[in-house]
Amino acid sequence: MFKHKFFSSGFALLFILISISANAQQYIRVDTSTYTPEQLVKDIFIGSQNAACITVSNVSAKGWQDYGNSTSSYGYFEKGTMNFDIAKGIILSTGNAQNAPGPNTSSVLDDQDSNWFGDQDLADALQENYYSYLNSTSLEFDFVANNTSGISFEYLFLSEEYRRTNCIYSDAFAFLIKKAGTADPYTNIAVVPGTQDPVTSLSINTAPNCPRNVGYFGSFNGVNSPTAFDGQTKVLTAKTDIIPGVKYHIKLVIADHLAGNDRTGRYDSAVFLKAGSFVGKKDLGPDLIISSSNALCVGTSKVLDATTSGATSYQWYKDGSQLAGETNPLFTIPGIITDTGTYEVEISILGCELKGSVKVEFVEKPIITPKDFCNYNGGKPISVNLQDLNSQIIPNYKDYFKVTYFQDPAYLIPLPNNWTYSNDVKIYVQAESGSCAITYEELQLLTPKKSEVLADKTICANATTKLEAETGFKNYKWMRENGDIIAQGPTVNSIDHVPVGKYIVELTSANGCKLQQEVKVTASDLPQITQIDVMGSTATVFVSGGIPPYSYSLDGISFQSSNVFKNVPRGMRKVYVTDSEKCGIIEKEFLIINLINVITPNGDGVNDVLDYSDLRIKENVSMQIFDRYGNLVFSAKDKQFIWDGKFGGRALPTANYWYILNWTEPDTQLPVSYKGWILVKNRN
Repeated sequence: MFKHKFFSSGFALLFILISISANAQQYIRVDTSTYTPEQLVKDIFIGSQNAACITVSNVSAKGWQDYGNSTSSYGYFEKGTMNFDIAKGIILSTGNAQNAPGPNTSSVLDDQDSNWFGDQDLADALQENYYSYLNSTSLEFDFVANNTSGISFEYLFLSEEYRRTNCIYSDAFAFLIKKAGTADPYTNIAVVPGTQDPVTSLSINTAPNCPRNVGYFGSFNGVNSPTAFDGQTKVLTAKTDIIPGVKYHIKLVIADHLAGNDRTGRYDSAVFLKAGSFVGKKDLGPDLIISSSNALCVGTSKVLDATTSGATSYQWYKDGSQLAGETNPLFTIPGIITDTGTYEVEISILGCELKGSVKVEFVEKPIITPKDFCNYNGGKPISVNLQDLNSQIIPNYKDYFKVTYFQDPAYLIPLPNNWTYSNDVKIYVQAESGSCAITYEELQLLTPKKSEVLADKTICANATTKLEAETGFKNYKWMRENGDIIAQGPTVNSIDHVPVGKYIVELTSANGCKLQQEVKVTASDLPQITQIDVMGSTATVFVSGGIPPYSYSLDGISFQSSNVFKNVPRGMRKVYVTDSEKCGIIEKEFLIINLINVITPNGDGVNDVLDYSDLRIKENVSMQIFDRYGNLVFSAKDKQFIWDGKFGGRALPTANYWYILNWTEPDTQLPVSYKGWILVKNRN
């Protein structure tokens, strides 16, 4: 029984050990004890394949172990069974290099040591203070390269500072090179491709609030990661031109950058150098790219020539993938749009390896379609953004086309993008695309004409009229508001029997431009009598609406242009009004009241009072009497429109007094005003 339990426990322990070992094999492995700095450079970074053409000397390394700690911050690494972009090489870290293998747990790689200093060369290269850095690790050496005019190597940058919320903190590293033994300043070749910006966790990032150069970012890493770092770039290439046979010194250095509130060098970073990638350069010529205006035209093949004296083998690659069977010194790119990419060649010479790289982009040739543009701005100058025309005249337009507009057929005087014209004009367009043949064409910017005689009309409601445009247009198309065609043709410049409504005429000018012009035929409103003022036997008629001038009549037969009628007999009268359209006659009644000019308020029963009590049948009646000084002596609004010549119960002196009568006609609500004078004659 005891033996059985022992066997079971032993088996479980063995299973656990095997499981731990299997998991460990997934992640990268770091070795900080097997290789000396010189072996790391010669055997790992450069390798035996390059020993014959790259001579290395004066190798040194400096890291945490050189500042009183037993822990090493650099060493050798190789990938495990999980995917990692570099199979093996050198790791330079700002912390314990042995902490780099995965998994990427929630704990932060955070090796801090205030006695582990920064690096002066790094600070100088990045134009910062020496005290802005701590925890530096460097690997440096001299080299002489023969048979090459340049060197390059591949690397990855990984960091705990790669966090989706971090837009402030970033550690620093640099690959510094200069001629050995000189006081020349270092040049940093660890830069974002196509720029002079140093590679950092901020200069290459996809964090939502600070994305930059996202095409070179690799990933934010989860728990199941081959390393313990939170994020990384894609594999990048550092490269520089050199003079063959001249000794250079290169320093690869990384350090914690102190920023913000961090004064201790938290959040570690590391750079991973690819084994065997420090190679000489084979010049394949300049990049043929859009940004340099030398991209190749579709249909144009390109021969890349990697011929090298003494070479024993060639292998071509496109975008990092090996091209099967392409092992000759010459490689031909057919010239279709999908051939765009980065082409590389690896060349083996006995004891030496060269690598060449060139970026090739293919572009389309612009096809310009001749076109006339018709624009109208009510006779005012027309503003046009010429670049907005590009996609309209170039069916295969691409953003990389360079399109320029000129005012002369010799293509010498360019036009500004925002340009203004007033009359028909011819301009000239030139389209460039990489190395394609330049395309030329001419355009016409035209202005349609509008009719100067066609005008809105006002007619009687049941009448019709004629709409007419001047002759000289190539075509006329008359339409109702809904687009129904009434008449059209090259000579149909007018239409008859047009009732009230909205109409459109499409006019085709001599230059072929078309313009739709709207015209309205409106029913005339009849005029309205707004007020009749009566003063004695004189009546003044006030009218609004309709279309002046107005005509006035008291019998509906004989009309006059004046709105004043004199010597109108007493009694109920009627006034007739029509306007210039004479679509109808309106009429209103008014009253010439019994004129009373004298009262003798002496109590004899004859002419004792001014009596307008008949106005009680009207609406809103008011009666006011003033002395010659304008003082109000009587006012009535209560239907007692009788005045006895007194003011405040006392007889007024003999004199002339003025009165105003106002009322509203009940049937028409027309206001009427009547003014007159009265002699008050008192015998006292």
